[in-house]
Amino acid sequence: MKTTTYSGNINDFQLPELVKKTNKTSIILSIVLIIFALAIFHLVYLTENNLVEGSEVFAGVIALGVALFMLIWQRTKYIDKETGSVVSKDRIYYNPNDLPTILLAFDNDNFAVLQNVKRQQEGNVQIVFRFAENHRYIAVQVQRYEPFDYKPQTDILVYRDVNAMKLMENLK
Repeated sequence: MKTTTYSGNINDFQLPELVKKTNKTSIILSIVLIIFALAIFHLVYLTENNLVEGSEVFAGVIALGVALFMLIWQRTKYIDKETGSVVSKDRIYYNPNDLPTILLAFDNDNFAVLQNVKRQQEGNVQIVFRFAENHRYIAVQVQRYEPFDYKPQTDILVYRDVNAMKLMENLK
């Protein structure tokens, strides 16, 4: 049984059950990696051995790249307000011929049907979902590819607790 529905596209919609928080661990780790990279670059400056310089510069560049990735793309995370669990996003692709079966599964809250529908690497139908790590929250939407973008075929459906766990069991 759905707890809430929202109209709109799940990719663009800010779900009110989720709060965006700063990932302090990612920021601290990226700062440590930047300091490490700068220390390596300083060490290269102080040494005169060409073989050491090449490998040290490479290690410094890798550390700096990882630090920038973490600082830019991993600095925020979404948290479920009710449970405090981190929320991730995923998608599963299906054949367009299976769209009626998928829509019927969500209309009837019969998620076991989803296990019988064949998944694909890429497809014109997708189920996009945001789920809590503890599986007590899931927001899901069925979308179909129409030229240039995926268009919603259902509202954004939000499930909690037992229903969320049942749905996650059939999606993963």
